[in-house]
Amino acid sequence: MSRNRMKDSQSLHWMGVVKWILIAGLLAGLGLCYMLCKNQNLHLAEETLRLQKQLDSIEARNTELADDLEGMKSMPVLRRRLDEMHSNLIGWSDPRATWLRLDQNTRARVANMGTIPQASFNFNSSVVAATAQTTH
Repeated sequence: MSRNRMKDSQSLHWMGVVKWILIAGLLAGLGLCYMLCKNQNLHLAEETLRLQKQLDSIEARNTELADDLEGMKSMPVLRRRLDEMHSNLIGWSDPRATWLRLDQNTRARVANMGTIPQASFNFNSSVVAATAQTTH
């Protein structure tokens, strides 16, 4: 009874089969992960293209608005528009324009115009009413 009984048995060698099943499962899992990543990459590329087009349109609009703003800052254009609207507004460089100094606060500007009332408190005067002392 010293001979090897595995040689004569009709059983399948399970370790070899399990090894090949694990290898096939690993390859199938890697293939599935590869396809999922490629699919996600495709969707992200489409979204990136859409966002890039949106960014380009925003930049084009910003360029248009910057040009409009520069046109609005132009003195000849401003004078022409004021004349077209028959406006009473005057331009910055007009000699009729008067400017208030902004380094003073509102109270100082009103005081310089002479419309602020004088304070009625006289802190140097004596007390007007004192407690009366009663004599019995």
